[in-house]
Amino acid sequence: MYVLGFQVKSFFMKISVYLIGILFAIVSCTKEDINGPVNTVTTFGHGFEPAALYCNLGDTVYFDLGGGHNAIEVSEADYNANNAAPLSDGFQIDFGESGFFVPSESKIYYYVCTPHLPEMKARIIVE
Repeated sequence: MYVLGFQVKSFFMKISVYLIGILFAIVSCTKEDINGPVNTVTTFGHGFEPAALYCNLGDTVYFDLGGGHNAIEVSEADYNANNAAPLSDGFQIDFGESGFFVPSESKIYYYVCTPHLPEMKARIIVE
């Protein structure tokens, strides 16, 4: 069937193939494609899940926090003393936000939820 000089069936077939290709490309992309493997930190009640996350240098850590929670990096001393003093060059994920953190050195990163100490604290152990 021709409409204004176009073969309608052929036109819709080309569009369908194009849209299927785009859909396949979108579905095949995962968070792993961002910057190596992705490790996810979530909140459950007044705790981070997992409480101790093991990952490799350069892995991406994805924070998906609940509305009343934040995550701020603190020193080991402040972590042990249940003090929410943020490190000046540490990571911070605001209340209810999602965000990424890529460890830049092999060490233990300590972080807490400010209003829910002493229960809500966790570690990222980078090997």
